[in-house]
Amino acid sequence: MPMSTLRLFAGDAMAGCRLALLCIVFTRSALLADKAQAWGAQGHRVAGDIAEKHLTPAARKAIADIIGPESLATASTWADRKRSDPAPFWQRTAGAYHYVNVNPRTGYRPQDAPSGGDAYTALAGFARDLASPSTSAEQRRLALRFSLHIVQDLHQPLHAGERDDRGGNDVDVTLRGRSSNLHRVWDSGLVAAARRSDRDWSRHLERRFPETARRTWQQADPLVWIRESAELSRSVYPDSPDLDRRYIDRHRETLERRLAQAGVRSAVYLNRLFDPDLDTPPLPTAPPTLWQRLKDFLQKIIQ
Repeated sequence: MPMSTLRLFAGDAMAGCRLALLCIVFTRSALLADKAQAWGAQGHRVAGDIAEKHLTPAARKAIADIIGPESLATASTWADRKRSDPAPFWQRTAGAYHYVNVNPRTGYRPQDAPSGGDAYTALAGFARDLASPSTSAEQRRLALRFSLHIVQDLHQPLHAGERDDRGGNDVDVTLRGRSSNLHRVWDSGLVAAARRSDRDWSRHLERRFPETARRTWQQADPLVWIRESAELSRSVYPDSPDLDRRYIDRHRETLERRLAQAGVRSAVYLNRLFDPDLDTPPLPTAPPTLWQRLKDFLQKIIQ
């Protein structure tokens, strides 16, 4: 076969490979992207405000170098606000970064993550981006904001669910007479039911969980947060689809504890990323997913 024909064949094959991979990723993302919407905007802002109060000076400076004067309360909601961005990353890839699927028999294992990634593998990838001096300023901002968001998401019990119901999105309920679904109730319904401002929520949680309690929340390992959420997710399913004041009262402590932990552990995670003087174990890592390896391979060829 002539060399020119070989080159043409190779080019067509590579183009076909890229198209097939994009189709696979798009199909998978289309099925999964709406599975989770994370804590509602208020929950994320409250967690971000709490996190800001627990940063070390070194972490605070490193974060300011990346996102400037932007508060962590604002940065916490950025990944959700970008969901309407038409860019392929946000429409085909990023949706899966808000949650993990947990096997009820074996628990969550990073090696079982889907090829397109999930919250755990994305967090590990963003940590690599933030540690690399070659990462662009734009990608560094994305990695920081999305990392903050993921830490908080993994504290919402239905973001690490064990059932095949899209994290409770397929469970129709009514909350105080209004139609909703179980996932939305835990994202925002229970937070809104308290009728507190962001500042009042932050103050309430700081008083509710004093320093002695917060000192026990220093785990920076996402596997710990995932195990906690998976266990809690089993108890949030109601006996009746009509959620009344008794349901709200029964789960108030869980809601408030997870919001407070989301804030404190956001700071714990960021401190360990950015403060070299902390004498702590290294953050866990995950191997690149199959899709990440294929994407890196294609980028090298294209370049």
